[in-house]
Amino acid sequence: MTTRVSEVIRGWLGWCPNAPVMRTAPAIFAVPSATVKPAQPSGGAGGSGRIRRGIGIATGSIKTLIRDNRLLWFSFLAGLVILFLIAAEAWTVGHSGSAMPFLVSIPLGESFLVFDTRIFLLQVISLSSFTMILAGLVQYRSREAVPEPLTIREAFSAVSPHTGALAALSIVMALTGTFLTAIATQTQLVGKIVFSILMAVFYLPYAYYLPDVFSSALFFSAIIMAITILQFLLALYVVQGIVRENKGLLPALAGSVALMKKTWREMLGCTLVFGAIVLGVAAIALVIGQLPLLLNHDYDFFLSPSRGQLLMTVVCYGFILACGILMAVGSTVMGIAVTDLYACGKTGPVHRMPETDTPAVAEPAR
Repeated sequence: MTTRVSEVIRGWLGWCPNAPVMRTAPAIFAVPSATVKPAQPSGGAGGSGRIRRGIGIATGSIKTLIRDNRLLWFSFLAGLVILFLIAAEAWTVGHSGSAMPFLVSIPLGESFLVFDTRIFLLQVISLSSFTMILAGLVQYRSREAVPEPLTIREAFSAVSPHTGALAALSIVMALTGTFLTAIATQTQLVGKIVFSILMAVFYLPYAYYLPDVFSSALFFSAIIMAITILQFLLALYVVQGIVRENKGLLPALAGSVALMKKTWREMLGCTLVFGAIVLGVAAIALVIGQLPLLLNHDYDFFLSPSRGQLLMTVVCYGFILACGILMAVGSTVMGIAVTDLYACGKTGPVHRMPETDTPAVAEPAR
């Protein structure tokens, strides 16, 4: 029976083709015939095979970004949004004395939650920007295989018919994010957990040498960015439904839930790859944050220019810069991976028979 080895290998790596299955009949050989079992679906029909397919999609998204340098434009735009978020938060902290007109208090039991409307506006701008970048990436990827693929400019132009639904999604996420930010920064229990994590991972006395305003901006920006990332991961499929299927916000939400149920194993495979990268970065941050303990609290090492002050300044500022670059590049990689996951969830993996040098004999029409 004719087989196509190369395409089966691509199936094991997570490739999700859209072409119809080619059915072949047994070829006639000049040697005695032998019974050949049909090839099993690539990646396996079970859960472990689908998880491996998700791992292949995650690693393939990284390779895609390396091969296509134009995709770095989406990372560059995401980096600008991250810089805007930090700068805007720095301005907010620097003008905290004039924040009274922007504060809204909502009673919560015996206490109050105070919402800063400036945080809401900041999240609206940031989430709208991230959503538009992802939508442009989806348009670019969906036309990448055609004879005349879209340019980056054309990809963003193709998003314009969906701006209403994307803006509504951004506003909903901004409202949710503002509420979660207030809980994370004002609720005692959650605040202690968040503060303990940040102090263990990112706190290093005398090493960051940051101005108070910038340090506070990084602190609050890290909280806002973490909440934004969590929301955005949940909304990745929603953006796909809006852009690729021209759905409204509510139909896209319903469709994304159904698609997540269908592809949760592949999503788990992607999570294993991306989660390993995040854990690696967190481990580096933990080592940097615990250096005083590792150096037996030798704070003179961090204060003396002749010892470790200059070195630690470079290390800490370099780590902050590297984290920002990684987030910008990671947003593009995640967008690529979810675009491929969405395609697989909609069309399903197509498996073909391995190929040999013997020509295929078409199956007679029935």
